[in-house]
Amino acid sequence: MYQNILVATGGSPWSDAAVAYAIAIAARTGAKLRVLTVLVNPGIYANPDVLGGTEFVVDIVEKDGIELIARIADRAAQVGVRCETFCRWGGVPETILHTAQEISSDLIVLGSRMLSGWKRLRLGKVANAVSAKAQQPVLVVKRPPDVTPGSPLGRRLLVGTGGSPWSDMAVDYAIDLASRERLSLCLLHVVPVRSRFWGREVDDTEGRHLLARAETRAIDAGVATTVVLEHGDVRSMIVATADKQQCDGIVLGARASAGWKRMMIGDISNAVIVTTPLPVLIVKGTPNLLG
Repeated sequence: MYQNILVATGGSPWSDAAVAYAIAIAARTGAKLRVLTVLVNPGIYANPDVLGGTEFVVDIVEKDGIELIARIADRAAQVGVRCETFCRWGGVPETILHTAQEISSDLIVLGSRMLSGWKRLRLGKVANAVSAKAQQPVLVVKRPPDVTPGSPLGRRLLVGTGGSPWSDMAVDYAIDLASRERLSLCLLHVVPVRSRFWGREVDDTEGRHLLARAETRAIDAGVATTVVLEHGDVRSMIVATADKQQCDGIVLGARASAGWKRMMIGDISNAVIVTTPLPVLIVKGTPNLLG
């Protein structure tokens, strides 16, 4: 399904998790792995009196970046993954997006740390900007996969369907991925219900219709499927259902945004990413279903 995977790393524990996941996917699918580290201009941190000038700091930053991606290339080579490395200066989200387009990447893998409290209102700046603007699917991970490279990365995916064009794309993508990797699917539709309306009868006819349509598509593709209809807060129900159904990942659709809206991906996708420990695949645009 994947031919070119781009993973961005800065050496943090969460970007290390992204690297581990990207290597595992590449080993499983035979894709070529492209590893990118973006170097940020250190001029504002340089103290010429102590460090001997900005040029000295630039050399150190560049050396550390090259060593980082060289170590990752060695890890990939040990499990038979073809790897190409990029060490570039620039703005982090912009450089990731530009590199993804340059190499015709069909998947971007990013790491994100777990957030709590008010920080849950937004995703990390880099992951948020890339997820919002990328034309490719973006996989956001919090922790490395608990499998050896080349082994299946899970057994069950949850995909949310809401009837929008972007959620339909997510369903199609999840079905294709499940069919290729021999995974089962949990198809979920949540009827939004505010707390003050709980206990009142809610019309869920449309939700049942959407699930039946998605289930038919999955069955036609030979994918084992569980259908779940819930009522309540959409984000909470996605996270809770993924846990209850013992899913190994979540697939969600997000619409392309323009202008200031690009600063945030869909509210539901964003809220799910920052509250679940599971990897979340954000599907945007026409799914790239490669043969």
